[in-house]
Amino acid sequence: MEQTLTKEVGFVKIDCLPHKKLLSQIDVVIEPDSNGFIARTLDIPLYGYGEDPIEAIDSLKYEIETLYNDLMEDDNFTDDWLRIKEYLNDKIKEV
Repeated sequence: MEQTLTKEVGFVKIDCLPHKKLLSQIDVVIEPDSNGFIARTLDIPLYGYGEDPIEAIDSLKYEIETLYNDLMEDDNFTDDWLRIKEYLNDKIKEV
């Protein structure tokens, strides 16, 4: 049986990152795309892409951790990025 993409949207919560611990879960929306799936956070403007939902979520986890590392380097950011930094700082614990 051939499998086709649906137009359904899924919601999940992630509770871990590749190398850091989350202090609280992050809400994620999974949406089909023409060639795969997009995972996006509801609270900050980050996206992950993959051929299946799991790959999209893993990509998003990597993006979250990378952004966190970049933002923790200093405070020379716009107010919007400083709010995102504060959000991530409240969510993530170094391990």
